[in-house]
Amino acid sequence: MRRILCLHGSGSSGEILKRQIANICSHLPATYTFDFIDAPIECDPAPDLRNFYPGPYFQFFDQYSDTAMQEAIKIVEEVVDEDGPYDGVVGFSQGAAVAAAYIARQQLHGFFEDAPFKMAVFLCTALIPPDIATGSNMADIMGTLGQVDIPTLHIIGRKDLCKAQSLELVKLCKRDSAQVLLNDGGHDIPRDVESTRTIALAMERAMHVALSG
Repeated sequence: MRRILCLHGSGSSGEILKRQIANICSHLPATYTFDFIDAPIECDPAPDLRNFYPGPYFQFFDQYSDTAMQEAIKIVEEVVDEDGPYDGVVGFSQGAAVAAAYIARQQLHGFFEDAPFKMAVFLCTALIPPDIATGSNMADIMGTLGQVDIPTLHIIGRKDLCKAQSLELVKLCKRDSAQVLLNDGGHDIPRDVESTRTIALAMERAMHVALSG
């Protein structure tokens, strides 16, 4: 089995993310299983979800701060401790930022040999936060520690207002194991057959590299 933890974006939920990536999951082998969690803070729906998905809606934090991100990371740590181990993580928007911060923290403290995630999928990353421990930018921290040394897949919409943040995250990841898939959409997850099949194949490729490395 390949177990994947899934982190949704702000103003969404685990159930909504499950529906958003259902087409991608349909192209993956049955050996892949997905755990969708809800962020801890109930909130208003994201504007593009309000008319399409019923609530409740959640977020990891309302406004970014070191303390808020620390609390979000603790949520992930608790899930991994209680329900892990996991083979990978999928994060969308704010969930991708939380996943990236969690992985960066693992590297900062030298935990990467026993990292709970062997690979990561970042969908439309919406935030590159300062490092939790030092207040420096993640890019500065990763520059001194080395790049994220697990296979990563980055799904980026050319019309996404957060595209620059997604591209910045790519730079923090090991180049030879970071896949980037651009699409013509905005801050959303592709759902057409061709795109979802391509994403699924890239996920399998990342998992293969992770497990064979």
